Order: sequence, then C-alpha cells, then structure tokens
Amino acid sequence: MKATNDHRLLEVVEAIPDGVVIVDVNGAIVLVNREMERLVGYNRDQMLGQTIEMLIPEAQRAVHVQNRDDFIAAPRRRSMGLGLDLAAQRQDGSSFPVEIALAPAELDGEQVVIATVRDVTANRTTDAELQDARQRVMLAEDHERIARDLHDTVIQRLFAAGLTLQSVLPTVPEQARAKIESIIDTQDDAIRELRTAIFGLSNKRSAGLTIRVVVNQLVDDASRVLGFRPALHFVGVLDGIDADVTAEVAAIVREALSNVARHARANRVEVTLRHVDETLVVTISDDGAGIPQSHQSGSGLLNMHDRSARLGGNCTVSPGDQSGTIVRLTIPVGV
Repeated sequence: MKATNDHRLLEVVEAIPDGVVIVDVNGAIVLVNREMERLVGYNRDQMLGQTIEMLIPEAQRAVHVQNRDDFIAAPRRRSMGLGLDLAAQRQDGSSFPVEIALAPAELDGEQVVIATVRDVTANRTTDAELQDARQRVMLAEDHERIARDLHDTVIQRLFAAGLTLQSVLPTVPEQARAKIESIIDTQDDAIRELRTAIFGLSNKRSAGLTIRVVVNQLVDDASRVLGFRPALHFVGVLDGIDADVTAEVAAIVREALSNVARHARANRVEVTLRHVDETLVVTISDDGAGIPQSHQSGSGLLNMHDRSARLGGNCTVSPGDQSGTIVRLTIPVGV
C-alpha cells in the first residue's frame, strides 16, 4: 500500500497529542504525525514505506514481526504488550520506554493498523522514585522498631540489673565490692554503646524534626527511668536550628540525663534550651548526689566534650549551688 495523501485524515492525526503511526498488513508505514517525528527523530519521508521494525530496538525486531503477523490474523483494539516493558528506537540509536495502543482500521479500502505511541520516560522515573521512597519508608520503620525494642527491653533490663547491684553494694563483703563495681561499670559502658546505636537509628527516623521535638522525646524517655518527668523550658527561636546541630545537642542531652538516672538519685531535674544572640545554651541540672569522682573522667563525659567541640562550643560539668550537678553546653548557632 502506498503512503496516503488524504489531507482530512492527516489533519485528524496531527491533532492527536500522542505519536501516531499507521501501517499496512505488511508492516509498511503509510502515515505518521508530527509528534511521531519528534519522538523518534526521523522525518516522515524517512519513515514512509519502511517497515515499522525500523522504530523497534534491534534485539526485539524478530519477535515483533511474529507479533505483528499474529495481530493482523486476529485484529482487535487493545494495548500492545500488556505487562511488558516496551521501547521505541530513535534515529540516533537510543531507545525510550513507550506505551502503545493498537486499533485495526480501513484506509483507502485496505486493512491497516493504527498505533498510538506515548513516551512514558517521566512515568517510569516517577515509578522508580516512588519505589525508592517506599523502600526508604520500610527501612525507617525497621530502624524505628529496632530502636524501640532495644530501648524498651534490652536497655531497661540492663539498667534495672545495674540498680539492683548498686542497692546490694553496702551489704556485701569488701573483697566482693570491687568486683561488683567493675560489673556495674561494664554495664554502664554497654548501655552507653547501645544508646549510641539507638541514637543513630533514631536520627534516621527523626530526620527533619525540630530540636524542640527531639529534646521533648528525650525527656519523655528519661521520665520512664527517673520515675518523674524532668522540667523542660525553651527560650528564643529554636525551630530553625539545623539537623546536624540538633543531632549533637540531642546526644549530649541524652548522655546527661542518662548520667542523672544512673548516679544522681535526684528528685528534681530541669532541662533548658535558650537561644539568644546567635548562641544556644543548653542546661541540664539536678538536685542529686552528683557524679561520682570515679566517673568524672569517664567516656560519657568525654563524648559530651568532644561533641560540643565539633560544634565550636564548650561543655562544662560543675556542682550545683547547693547540691547536684549542672551540665551546660554553649555553642554558636544562627537560625
């Protein structure tokens, strides 16, 4: 069949927003629209009279010839290649994903097949992004579950065991006391390492949360161990503090509250975040017995100092006015 010169048909085909290619029963191209020219890079003179396989990736051409013959034998309106990843080939040899709808028709008294071709590159990209997002959500949920299980079971049991050992220290012989204190110190180290791991998991879960929300969660966690909820105060503009600063501050607050819970036997704890004149001051104070001398150079306090130094600030640990301990973190912060 020769290429058609029916101008009315051409006007209709040109008005279709998708690419359109019409082929005869032998697969020869008899009509294309401008959108099809744009999609594949050929002009219509280069396509007319050629078989449709010129627009199919080379590896799929032999199969396409057989599929084309099967369609001609039993033509009906349908989508092409349901469940398959279809592609078209451009003049430069590159390919792109497409969706194709087929419809049998009659042109100049002869049977033809009309194929509408749509470039779905953007759809495939969006699908891939959605799949990546789903995987990230699933991973974040796994992190959240692991962090929750570690915090609510393993750490609480270790902490309870440590408190039990501390409570029996006055009743054991002197020669056994040093061994029990060593066990307690080992437990403290294990709890600290677990808290560090949990914090890393929680960071992935709480990315994007403001420092107010993160510190409030830490205070809630501490209240379960202390038996009461620490007082919490916020002063100044805090919601604009970036995620990196929030993560370091949260780790210091977590360590300070953990030290209070383990050692201070406090009845009152107060946490204050104050942001004034591009300086953030974080204070954690309690009315307890203070940090034991043996723990004042421990890894927990060293970590707090290291984190504050990374932020360009400093962290001090000092006795309270009458009793207890005051931890004060001071860092430069702009919002």
